[in-house]
Amino acid sequence: MNEIVITGSTGTIGRRAVREVIAAGHSVTGVTRSASGRERLESLGARAVEADVFDEASLRRAFDGADAVINVLTHVPRADRMPDLGAWAENDRVRTEASAAIARAAQAAGAKRFVQESIAFVYADGGDEWLDEDAPAAGGGVTTTALTAERNARELFEGDTVILRFGLFMGPDSGSTLAALDTARGGGSIAIGRPDAYRPTLWLDDAAAAIAAALRVPAGTYNVADDDPPTNAEIDAALAAAVGAPALRGQPPQDGPLARSQRVSNRRLREASGWAPRLRAGTESWARLAA
Repeated sequence: MNEIVITGSTGTIGRRAVREVIAAGHSVTGVTRSASGRERLESLGARAVEADVFDEASLRRAFDGADAVINVLTHVPRADRMPDLGAWAENDRVRTEASAAIARAAQAAGAKRFVQESIAFVYADGGDEWLDEDAPAAGGGVTTTALTAERNARELFEGDTVILRFGLFMGPDSGSTLAALDTARGGGSIAIGRPDAYRPTLWLDDAAAAIAAALRVPAGTYNVADDDPPTNAEIDAALAAAVGAPALRGQPPQDGPLARSQRVSNRRLREASGWAPRLRAGTESWARLAA
């Protein structure tokens, strides 16, 4: 497998994926519609192609000759707008309409493999139990359309399909990470679940490495998260220490998928590919980010 096309290639995770897939020895083309996106892709050593991600014919031309298509396209709202369900409308459209167009175009172009981004927050509350990829998915709220994107990938593409269910991205350019730091400096926590609820987290560079690994694993669904997902209490303790606070003020308990306890296991991906996270993002990243 050598010719890879990536949609969402100029985003926070996409540009890291471009770098990792090139480092793995593949030729990469990124889909973009802007001059700045083209410049960014070329600076990473990738080619750029223009396409409308909602237009199947446009995508079909962009995917011509691709051995694999990787879709990491999202439109997640800014951290301060995340509580507003209306702010997720464009992301929902990307995960429903665009994911379908991308899967159909990849099929029409003759690609052999399709990799679709998803999220680990689709699982039902598991309490203290480990959740593998066969655990019940409950969806709900902003996670429902992630399951739609998964279904589109499986049903509209006939080749090898790989679904990557990512934990919460953490890194120096993650909006939610920066919002958590800002809130912690004011003495507060942004965790909306119980203190003992497990939270799947993931360093952005580890997420990108998993995307490259997805090109060599058997078709299927894979969780991508820390080896040992921390609890909200562990995350808040590490965050408080990083900003020099004695403790963080918790929020009142809330309902919804992001408040569930999700002790997600990454064993399937580790065993299939040798991939492993380089740090426990939920607790080990704060000190380096706050410095």
